[in-house]
Amino acid sequence: FFLAFTPQFIRPAAPLAPQYLILIGTIVAVDVLVMWFFFAATAKGFRRFTRNARGQRILNLSFGTLFIFVAALLVLMHQ
Repeated sequence: FFLAFTPQFIRPAAPLAPQYLILIGTIVAVDVLVMWFFFAATAKGFRRFTRNARGQRILNLSFGTLFIFVAALLVLMHQ
């Protein structure tokens, strides 16, 4: 993603170090804010699953199944 995205915002004729520092700072700030707010918003919803062993098992099975499904999709798409 970054190899495709980054060159659009870098001007080779201008000094590269300040451009990369601004780009890195922007990406880190946006990523931290988005992830922090996303996890803060979803944490309450998952709290009821993590309170007991049964809920944790349901959560683990759900996400495990999702990861297996995504892996199968990737295998099928790259054949």
